[in-house]
Amino acid sequence: MDDSQLDLGALEDIDPSLEGGFKIQFDREIHIETRVQDANTGPQEIGTLEQVRVKILVQGEQQTFENLKIELTSETDLFFNYITIINKETYKKIREEQKLTIEYPQFLQMLIKLLNSCHKEPNHFFCVFFMQQDGAARLDFIENLEYKFMEMLSLEFSSASEETIRQNVSFRYNLMKAKLQFVQNRLNDIASLIKLKNPSLLVQINKAQAGVSQIQSTQNASKYMGQSKKNNTSKFV
Repeated sequence: MDDSQLDLGALEDIDPSLEGGFKIQFDREIHIETRVQDANTGPQEIGTLEQVRVKILVQGEQQTFENLKIELTSETDLFFNYITIINKETYKKIREEQKLTIEYPQFLQMLIKLLNSCHKEPNHFFCVFFMQQDGAARLDFIENLEYKFMEMLSLEFSSASEETIRQNVSFRYNLMKAKLQFVQNRLNDIASLIKLKNPSLLVQINKAQAGVSQIQSTQNASKYMGQSKKNNTSKFV
Protein backbone atom coordinates (compact mmCIF):
# COMPACT_ATOMS: atom_id res chain seq x y z
CA MET A 1 0.00 0.00 0.00
CA ASP A 2 1.19 3.55 -0.85
CA ASP A 3 2.48 5.64 2.08
CA SER A 4 0.12 8.46 1.07
CA GLN A 5 -2.84 6.07 1.41
CA LEU A 6 -1.68 5.26 4.93
CA ASP A 7 -1.40 8.99 5.68
CA LEU A 8 -4.95 9.60 4.43
CA GLY A 9 -6.32 6.79 6.61
CA ALA A 10 -4.44 8.06 9.65
CA LEU A 11 -5.72 11.59 9.07
CA GLU A 12 -9.33 10.48 8.71
CA ASP A 13 -9.03 8.59 11.99
CA ILE A 14 -8.13 11.82 13.85
CA ASP A 15 -11.17 13.71 12.59
CA PRO A 16 -12.10 15.93 15.59
CA SER A 17 -15.76 15.13 14.90
CA LEU A 18 -15.08 11.58 16.15
CA GLU A 19 -13.89 12.74 19.56
CA GLY A 20 -15.81 11.10 22.37
CA GLY A 21 -16.43 7.86 20.49
CA PHE A 22 -18.75 9.27 17.82
CA LYS A 23 -19.15 7.33 14.57
CA ILE A 24 -20.17 8.82 11.22
CA GLN A 25 -23.55 7.60 9.92
CA PHE A 26 -24.16 10.19 7.20
CA ASP A 27 -21.80 12.54 5.36
CA ARG A 28 -22.99 14.45 2.28
CA GLU A 29 -23.15 17.93 0.79
CA ILE A 30 -26.71 19.26 0.59
CA HIS A 31 -27.99 22.49 -0.96
CA ILE A 32 -29.43 24.50 1.93
CA GLU A 33 -30.97 27.95 1.84
CA THR A 34 -29.30 30.12 4.50
CA ARG A 35 -30.94 33.22 5.97
CA VAL A 36 -29.62 35.69 8.53
CA GLN A 37 -32.16 36.39 11.24
CA ASP A 38 -32.12 39.74 13.03
CA ALA A 39 -33.70 40.04 16.48
CA ASN A 40 -35.54 43.22 15.48
CA THR A 41 -36.39 42.77 11.81
CA GLY A 42 -36.74 38.97 11.69
CA PRO A 43 -35.22 36.62 9.06
CA GLN A 44 -34.30 37.59 5.51
CA GLU A 45 -37.19 37.12 3.12
CA ILE A 46 -34.87 35.66 0.47
CA GLY A 47 -31.90 33.55 1.46
CA THR A 48 -28.76 32.32 -0.27
CA LEU A 49 -28.51 28.77 -1.60
CA GLU A 50 -25.33 27.23 -0.18
CA GLN A 51 -23.75 23.80 -0.51
CA VAL A 52 -23.48 22.68 3.09
CA ARG A 53 -21.78 19.52 4.27
CA VAL A 54 -24.06 17.66 6.67
CA LYS A 55 -22.50 15.10 8.93
CA ILE A 56 -24.51 12.91 11.31
CA LEU A 57 -22.68 10.98 14.01
CA VAL A 58 -23.83 8.75 16.86
CA GLN A 59 -22.22 7.86 20.17
CA GLY A 60 -22.68 4.16 20.83
CA GLU A 61 -24.15 1.44 18.65
CA GLN A 62 -26.34 2.39 15.70
CA GLN A 63 -29.53 0.90 17.16
CA THR A 64 -28.89 1.87 20.78
CA PHE A 65 -26.93 5.13 20.47
CA GLU A 66 -26.79 7.50 23.45
CA ASN A 67 -26.22 10.79 21.63
CA LEU A 68 -26.79 11.94 18.08
CA LYS A 69 -24.68 14.81 16.72
CA ILE A 70 -25.29 16.82 13.56
CA GLU A 71 -22.54 19.04 12.15
CA LEU A 72 -22.97 21.64 9.41
CA THR A 73 -19.86 22.94 7.65
CA SER A 74 -19.02 24.61 4.34
CA GLU A 75 -16.07 24.38 1.97
CA THR A 76 -16.65 27.96 0.78
CA ASP A 77 -16.59 29.34 4.35
CA LEU A 78 -14.28 27.37 6.60
CA PHE A 79 -15.58 29.19 9.69
CA PHE A 80 -19.19 28.18 9.04
CA ASN A 81 -19.58 25.49 11.68
CA TYR A 82 -22.81 24.67 13.53
CA ILE A 83 -23.53 21.74 15.84
CA THR A 84 -26.46 20.19 17.64
CA ILE A 85 -26.38 17.18 19.96
CA ILE A 86 -29.62 15.31 20.63
CA ASN A 87 -30.11 12.72 23.35
CA LYS A 88 -33.20 10.88 24.58
CA GLU A 89 -34.33 13.74 26.79
CA THR A 90 -33.93 16.49 24.20
CA TYR A 91 -35.59 14.30 21.58
CA LYS A 92 -38.55 13.75 23.92
CA LYS A 93 -39.05 17.53 23.98
CA ILE A 94 -38.72 17.77 20.18
CA ARG A 95 -41.18 14.92 19.73
CA GLU A 96 -43.79 16.49 21.99
CA GLU A 97 -43.48 20.01 20.55
CA GLN A 98 -43.48 18.90 16.91
CA LYS A 99 -45.87 15.97 17.32
CA LEU A 100 -43.54 13.34 15.92
CA THR A 101 -44.64 9.71 16.06
CA ILE A 102 -41.33 7.86 15.91
CA GLU A 103 -39.20 6.75 18.85
CA TYR A 104 -35.67 7.97 19.51
CA PRO A 105 -33.87 4.94 17.91
CA GLN A 106 -35.70 5.58 14.60
CA PHE A 107 -34.83 9.29 14.60
CA LEU A 108 -31.47 8.65 12.92
CA GLN A 109 -33.04 6.93 9.91
CA MET A 110 -35.68 9.64 9.68
CA LEU A 111 -32.98 12.32 9.45
CA ILE A 112 -31.04 10.40 6.81
CA LYS A 113 -34.21 9.89 4.78
CA LEU A 114 -35.08 13.59 4.94
CA LEU A 115 -31.59 14.68 3.90
CA ASN A 116 -31.46 12.19 1.02
CA SER A 117 -34.85 13.49 -0.14
CA CYS A 118 -33.51 17.06 -0.08
CA HIS A 119 -30.54 15.90 -2.14
CA LYS A 120 -32.49 13.86 -4.70
CA GLU A 121 -35.70 15.90 -4.93
CA PRO A 122 -34.75 19.55 -4.20
CA ASN A 123 -37.94 20.87 -5.82
CA HIS A 124 -40.07 18.81 -3.49
CA PHE A 125 -37.98 18.76 -0.30
CA PHE A 126 -35.57 21.45 0.90
CA CYS A 127 -33.92 22.89 3.99
CA VAL A 128 -33.78 26.46 5.29
CA PHE A 129 -31.14 27.44 7.84
CA PHE A 130 -31.83 30.54 9.97
CA MET A 131 -28.77 32.10 11.65
CA GLN A 132 -28.80 34.69 14.45
CA GLN A 133 -26.05 37.09 15.43
CA ASP A 134 -25.57 35.43 18.84
CA GLY A 135 -24.63 32.08 17.23
CA ALA A 136 -28.01 30.41 17.65
CA ALA A 137 -29.53 28.86 14.53
CA ARG A 138 -32.41 26.70 13.33
CA LEU A 139 -32.66 24.14 10.52
CA ASP A 140 -36.11 23.62 9.02
CA PHE A 141 -37.00 20.70 6.77
CA ILE A 142 -39.73 21.76 4.33
CA GLU A 143 -41.92 19.78 1.96
CA ASN A 144 -43.38 21.55 -1.06
CA LEU A 145 -46.98 20.35 -1.48
CA GLU A 146 -47.57 22.74 -4.45
CA TYR A 147 -50.50 24.44 -2.73
CA LYS A 148 -48.56 25.05 0.50
CA PHE A 149 -45.24 24.48 2.28
CA MET A 150 -45.28 22.05 5.18
CA GLU A 151 -42.62 22.09 7.91
CA MET A 152 -41.70 18.49 8.66
CA LEU A 153 -38.98 19.01 11.25
CA SER A 154 -37.17 21.87 12.97
CA LEU A 155 -33.88 21.52 14.86
CA GLU A 156 -32.02 24.04 16.99
CA PHE A 157 -28.27 24.54 16.37
CA SER A 158 -25.52 26.66 17.86
CA SER A 159 -22.27 27.94 16.43
CA ALA A 160 -19.27 25.77 17.34
CA SER A 161 -16.70 27.10 19.78
CA GLU A 162 -13.58 28.83 18.46
CA GLU A 163 -11.45 25.87 19.54
CA THR A 164 -13.72 23.38 17.73
CA ILE A 165 -13.64 25.52 14.58
CA ARG A 166 -9.84 25.80 14.78
CA GLN A 167 -9.46 22.02 15.12
CA ASN A 168 -11.88 21.39 12.26
CA VAL A 169 -10.21 23.87 9.89
CA SER A 170 -6.77 22.44 10.69
CA PHE A 171 -7.99 18.89 10.09
CA ARG A 172 -9.66 19.74 6.78
CA TYR A 173 -6.60 21.64 5.57
CA ASN A 174 -4.25 18.77 6.38
CA LEU A 175 -6.62 16.22 4.84
CA MET A 176 -6.91 18.22 1.60
CA LYS A 177 -3.15 18.67 1.51
CA ALA A 178 -2.65 14.91 1.89
CA LYS A 179 -5.21 14.19 -0.85
CA LEU A 180 -3.47 16.58 -3.23
CA GLN A 181 -0.15 14.91 -2.49
CA PHE A 182 -1.73 11.50 -3.11
CA VAL A 183 -3.04 12.63 -6.50
CA GLN A 184 0.33 14.15 -7.41
CA ASN A 185 2.10 10.93 -6.48
CA ARG A 186 -0.33 8.91 -8.62
CA LEU A 187 0.21 11.25 -11.57
CA ASN A 188 3.97 10.90 -11.20
CA ASP A 189 3.65 7.10 -11.08
CA ILE A 190 1.49 7.08 -14.22
CA ALA A 191 3.86 9.43 -16.03
CA SER A 192 6.84 7.22 -15.12
CA LEU A 193 5.01 4.12 -16.35
CA ILE A 194 4.04 5.77 -19.66
CA LYS A 195 7.59 7.07 -20.12
CA LEU A 196 8.91 3.54 -19.64
CA LYS A 197 6.34 1.77 -21.84
CA ASN A 198 5.52 4.40 -24.46
CA PRO A 199 7.68 7.57 -24.40
CA SER A 200 6.08 9.02 -27.55
CA LEU A 201 2.63 8.88 -25.91
CA LEU A 202 3.90 10.93 -22.98
CA VAL A 203 5.21 13.58 -25.41
CA GLN A 204 1.75 13.74 -27.06
CA ILE A 205 0.04 14.07 -23.67
CA ASN A 206 2.36 16.91 -22.65
CA LYS A 207 1.74 18.71 -25.95
CA ALA A 208 -2.03 18.34 -25.54
CA GLN A 209 -1.85 19.65 -21.99
CA ALA A 210 0.22 22.63 -23.13
CA GLY A 211 -2.39 23.37 -25.81
CA VAL A 212 -5.23 23.28 -23.28
CA SER A 213 -3.34 25.63 -20.95
CA GLN A 214 -2.71 28.06 -23.81
CA ILE A 215 -6.42 28.07 -24.79
CA GLN A 216 -7.45 28.71 -21.18
CA SER A 217 -4.96 31.59 -20.90
CA THR A 218 -6.30 33.12 -24.13
CA GLN A 219 -9.89 32.82 -22.92
CA ASN A 220 -9.03 34.44 -19.59
CA ALA A 221 -7.24 37.27 -21.39
CA SER A 222 -10.26 37.78 -23.67
CA LYS A 223 -12.60 37.95 -20.69
CA TYR A 224 -10.32 40.46 -19.01
CA MET A 225 -10.08 42.63 -22.12
CA GLY A 226 -13.86 42.50 -22.58
CA GLN A 227 -14.43 43.52 -18.98
CA SER A 228 -11.83 46.29 -19.27
CA LYS A 229 -13.53 47.72 -22.38
CA LYS A 230 -16.89 47.59 -20.61
CA ASN A 231 -15.47 49.39 -17.56
CA ASN A 232 -13.72 52.02 -19.67
CA THR A 233 -16.87 52.64 -21.70
CA SER A 234 -19.02 53.03 -18.61
CA LYS A 235 -16.82 55.88 -17.37
CA PHE A 236 -17.89 58.06 -20.27
CA VAL A 237 -21.59 57.20 -20.28
